[in-house]
Amino acid sequence: MASQDEYEIDVGQAIGADDGAAIQCLTLYIPSQDRNGVAFDQRPWVEEALKLLSAIGGGATALPPVDGAWLNPETNELIREKVVLAYTYVDAEKFVAMLPELRAFLHRLGRETDQGETVFEFDDRLYKIRIYDRNR
Repeated sequence: MASQDEYEIDVGQAIGADDGAAIQCLTLYIPSQDRNGVAFDQRPWVEEALKLLSAIGGGATALPPVDGAWLNPETNELIREKVVLAYTYVDAEKFVAMLPELRAFLHRLGRETDQGETVFEFDDRLYKIRIYDRNR
């Protein structure tokens, strides 16, 4: 019986991919409703997110709206909405350079769409923004 080590291969090389696979994923959650369940047009936010993420990773993907739900802590009401997940695998140098733009986008998204919190995932961690910067 062969050991697992005998089956280790460089998948990128075997498939013919370039060296240096990106391993850190940045995902932005684009809501469709405000903190009170009032719907708004999320398309401009998705477009802006894709542009920003493409600058960070060279390209980006937005998944079709998925069912999301969260509990409004003020009313204890379950808010259901259609959330778009937009993501990229980051280029570390571009990511660091674009952190101010990323922060500005996420805080503006929270402020202008009246969110109780805005969330994003990076490197398998979920981050929550609850206090938004004033207009910069």
